[in-house]
Amino acid sequence: MQKTLRTVGQVFARHLVFPQLLPTHLAVVLLSASLATAQDTENSTGDLVLGESPQSSDEVIHDQLREFRTEIESVVAKGNWEDLRPFLSSNVVVVWLDGTQSHGVDEVIEYLQSKTDGENAIVDRFTMTTEVAELSDLYGQTMAIAYGTAKSSFFLRGSKLTIEGPWSTTMIKEANDWKLVSVTASVGAFDSPLLVWARQMVWIVGAGAALAGLIIGGLIGRKMRAAAR
Repeated sequence: MQKTLRTVGQVFARHLVFPQLLPTHLAVVLLSASLATAQDTENSTGDLVLGESPQSSDEVIHDQLREFRTEIESVVAKGNWEDLRPFLSSNVVVVWLDGTQSHGVDEVIEYLQSKTDGENAIVDRFTMTTEVAELSDLYGQTMAIAYGTAKSSFFLRGSKLTIEGPWSTTMIKEANDWKLVSVTASVGAFDSPLLVWARQMVWIVGAGAALAGLIIGGLIGRKMRAAAR
């Protein structure tokens, strides 16, 4: 009986861990945000020279954002969140998928580390792909807004959870360097992995309860028959 109940408990543990993975999706979004700065098929342009048109000026800005993207991509690939500091505005705000709000660089770094580092890490590794809606919307030469969709796969103890949803980010130029000032991500309200997980858990919990009930009922019945003898 103990072996059977232990098996049921392992099944519960395997499926209950996945909701904790959702906040970690924002770690991926930090990379996704930079990927929207330009589509990969665009060609790089040269430095802006005096007398060029506003369109050429915008192209130079998109080139700067492409470089910004590449640098963040390198940091995220290594998983060293401390190296993200130079890319975050001092007043950066991130709204995580679990509803937590991080304000300031320290809070953002601490949140990411709590989900991915140490003994309490809830994800072993992740992969991601992004789709960019279009080039970043530019507001003058010091502000840009990007948006698109991100698909991320999280791996933990041999299990996999895939999350897909929209995201957006705002970037500003501070002291001649681009920085993330706001990041927001979400999943579909009616087709999110949590709903799929919840439907699965209904069957798992029901099956586990039925199995445990049969085992306990059988043992009680056996003891009662033995006592009657």
